[in-house]
Amino acid sequence: MKISVVKEQDAIVSRWAGGESSQYYIYPQEADFSARNFCFRVSRAVSNSDEKAEYSNLKNYTRHLIMLEGTAHIFHSEHYDIVMNPYEEIDVFDGGWESCAAGRVKDFNLMVSKDFTGSMSVINESCVLEFNSKEESVRDWVMFFCGSGNVSFSLNSEENVNISQGDLIVFENASQKLKINIKSENSKLIKMIVNEWQ
Repeated sequence: MKISVVKEQDAIVSRWAGGESSQYYIYPQEADFSARNFCFRVSRAVSNSDEKAEYSNLKNYTRHLIMLEGTAHIFHSEHYDIVMNPYEEIDVFDGGWESCAAGRVKDFNLMVSKDFTGSMSVINESCVLEFNSKEESVRDWVMFFCGSGNVSFSLNSEENVNISQGDLIVFENASQKLKINIKSENSKLIKMIVNEWQ
């Protein structure tokens, strides 16, 4: 198993007229978001405009979206719209939909290709998590983004890793039985799991 921490200052930032995006993780590492040749991507975006902003077309990808700061009104043309508040709603939708959002917000994204599966949830307190790798899964990633506060991770091997607000920790090729003791100090933690299938 490989453990890596991406600090906030090490995320790759790209800017547009209404805000900016910070890419924390992309797989494979040599993939290019604009070329749409990635399998999955983890990023944070900031919108500085009240005007509606169209989402990039991500056909063949599933998007998992959560707000970190501010309230957003998300519109999925011919499907539904949803009002999203920080750490409450998680919107999972087809990246190929015509979608846009209004609101000055900071959001967090997991984008997963059709050959992979992903999930996203919020952890608000200290806990012990156990993961069992599925036999039919080629590779697994267990990831945590710290939206606020400080978090300590203790593993089976008693190895300790600490992250702070704005940091991402990635457990790649998780073992068959991975046990993580999470100690949270007034923090908001976003948990993500990605599986690559045979």
